[in-house]
Amino acid sequence: MSKQLSIKALVVPIFIEMFLRYLSLMINTYMVSKHSSYLVGSMGAGNQILDLFITIFSFLSVGCSVVIAQALGARDYNLANKAMHQSLFLNSLLGIVCGSIILLYGGNLLNLLNVPQGQFEQAKIYLSMLGICLFFDAVGIVLASIVRVYNMAYFVTLTSLAMNFISVGCNYYTLNHTDWELWGVGLATIIGRIAAIFILLFALYFKLKIKIYLKELFSLQKEVLKKVLKIGSFSAGENLIWIIQYTIALSFVYSLGEENASVQTIYFQISMLIMLTGQAFSIANEIIIGKLVGANYLEIAYKHTWRVLWFSIMATFLIVITFYVGKDFIMDRLALEKALREIMLPLFGLSIILEIGRTFNIVMVNALRASGDAKFPFMAGIVFMLGVSLPVGYVLCFYFGLGIIGVWIGFCADEWLRGLTNAYRWKSRRWQGKALV
Repeated sequence: MSKQLSIKALVVPIFIEMFLRYLSLMINTYMVSKHSSYLVGSMGAGNQILDLFITIFSFLSVGCSVVIAQALGARDYNLANKAMHQSLFLNSLLGIVCGSIILLYGGNLLNLLNVPQGQFEQAKIYLSMLGICLFFDAVGIVLASIVRVYNMAYFVTLTSLAMNFISVGCNYYTLNHTDWELWGVGLATIIGRIAAIFILLFALYFKLKIKIYLKELFSLQKEVLKKVLKIGSFSAGENLIWIIQYTIALSFVYSLGEENASVQTIYFQISMLIMLTGQAFSIANEIIIGKLVGANYLEIAYKHTWRVLWFSIMATFLIVITFYVGKDFIMDRLALEKALREIMLPLFGLSIILEIGRTFNIVMVNALRASGDAKFPFMAGIVFMLGVSLPVGYVLCFYFGLGIIGVWIGFCADEWLRGLTNAYRWKSRRWQGKALV
């Protein structure tokens, strides 16, 4: 049990796995930007819509992970097995539905984002390929969460390494030896996802000795689904609101022109890389808190989260300062044109405030979610993302003439206010007594 509750044993492989995933995205963005700066904007629009749909069906993987963690803590292995099978079946079904929506209505979705006309055609082609990819994402995201919660996070890391190696290799060939452009980039993404599923299934069958039975996949039980959905629906709702918030904010930026659209796409990837440490700590803590709550070790869970919060904030601070100091080097490596550099430069300073607040928030959100108290962070998300971030960003962007900086100040206000609110909820201990098992 002590090994299962080791934050280091979880944080390191989770961080590496997430780093590899985002490194692949950064490399792909870099390769596309070297090919054409304006193709990056087309790629970013497709990725944003993909993130929106992944959030829609990721709620089952989140709920599945928390239920399994609490079930393992309570030694209820039957519940853990049922949660795994039912989450896999429903997520596969949702992946097919979401992929079909993108294939049929992708152009309409891009119009809602105000994608500039010069970037629209390539964005539509790329988005169609991502629509096909959604089914494999739906299956893979649940498999990864299952393998991780069974204390084999390192195997998810190996999966990410293999997937990224395949995707980057295919993209290099596509951009340098063909005229496929973003169609080829999308194809490489699909190939990488398929490889990842095979590796995760290998871990499930041969390492964990867990079998998947067709009969169990189709045998839906109300009580089990209720537990999964209790966590998953609220956590997905919170993530969905975040994606909606970001999508609307992205439309603000797109209305400023192609240069701002490209900067937003590129810097968002940098921002996601900075927040990896906070995410790794929060996910590792979520797994541990789930097991502690399932075993009814509530006082240990309470103190553990505060320790993790302190370490994650310090780690994020060191990383964001490193990125700020190296901002010129980063922009040089991206081979950005002068106009793009001038737009991007202030974002590095603003990120010092934003990323610390974001880490603060996500650690507290995941702790509450793991305890079974997923409704509260969802309600906080509605209030601050829609009621603070977007209005502040809109006013500063258009009425005060701050442009993209105003939009990102709105992000800062949201992350800090939600972090403080969720921390107060944890301190109040009102999350106790909301366990699922």
